[in-house]
Amino acid sequence: MNPSPEESHSADLYAKANDAFFDDDYDEALTLFTKLVSMEPTNAEFILKRCQVHQKLNQLELALKDGESALKLLEQGSRSLLARAHLQVGITLHRLGQYVKAQSHLEQSRELNPKEKTLVTWLRKNEDKLPKDAPTATLAAATAPAPVSAPPVKATRYEWFQNDTFVTIEVFIKNVKQDAVDLNFFDNSLSLTVKLPTGSDYSLELEPLAHKILPKESSFKILSTKIEIKLRKEMIGIMWGTLEGDDQIIPMASSTPTTTAKKAKDWGALAREVDEETKPEGEQALNSLFQKIYKDADPDTQRAMMKSFVESNGTCLSTNWDEIGNKKTEVKPPEGMIAKKYE
Repeated sequence: MNPSPEESHSADLYAKANDAFFDDDYDEALTLFTKLVSMEPTNAEFILKRCQVHQKLNQLELALKDGESALKLLEQGSRSLLARAHLQVGITLHRLGQYVKAQSHLEQSRELNPKEKTLVTWLRKNEDKLPKDAPTATLAAATAPAPVSAPPVKATRYEWFQNDTFVTIEVFIKNVKQDAVDLNFFDNSLSLTVKLPTGSDYSLELEPLAHKILPKESSFKILSTKIEIKLRKEMIGIMWGTLEGDDQIIPMASSTPTTTAKKAKDWGALAREVDEETKPEGEQALNSLFQKIYKDADPDTQRAMMKSFVESNGTCLSTNWDEIGNKKTEVKPPEGMIAKKYE
């Protein structure tokens, strides 16, 4: 039987709405999902999708309203869809700072579907925010079936470093299969899920990232000992002070420099201090040194460092604003190499 014109129209709208969402065009996605909800007001799937769009747009009260509407529609419905609804309500309440209420919904999601995507990460995030005297895990612990015996899962470690163009995240999981990795990039977040040999999932949710990225120019590759994720910075030359959450954007030297009293620094001693504390290697060592110097420098030195580093494509780093403030820093490739423009 062929679908009716109305069903065909809904399917077409749904596909376009999903495309807009994954292309980070949240305004268009909101318009399309709202049309779908108006066409089928009892379709919980459409309402939950719009809930997620509201979250991306930081319209948390509207997201909560959609999540709660979906819960009412799904009281006698699919367990998997109901688990998603509880998860989305839990995420929204977490972002609204209502951590105890969020915990209840996250636990109900776990009871309905322990393998719900991103659930483990949000439970961890929310439990970290709960008051110390708040009861936790009561509902799920009382009703969940006994777990099947399995080898213990070791805690997974990840590290990150950067250059002027990319932020690189290394997730240390050995011998991962390509089809076991589900990774989605968004303009201010990423979502990673890895199916482990034990049957459990490892999930990494970074939202919001410290700065925006270009999802279509970001990538990942699987190595024998780790998953390497490369996030393409939207603003080249901006050094991230943190990977996730609020971070200050240091403006480039476009304004008149202020006069400040310069304090002499022993940069050699500072480099030794960084080496003794962290002992990073290669590009990570240079990045650590850069961040340490930049953090402790006065405003003029910071401007000089950013201007020289970006204008020279990372081949020159100056701390003297008086010397480079009124001229462009030339590219100075290492001896025996030729500088080429990036296409």
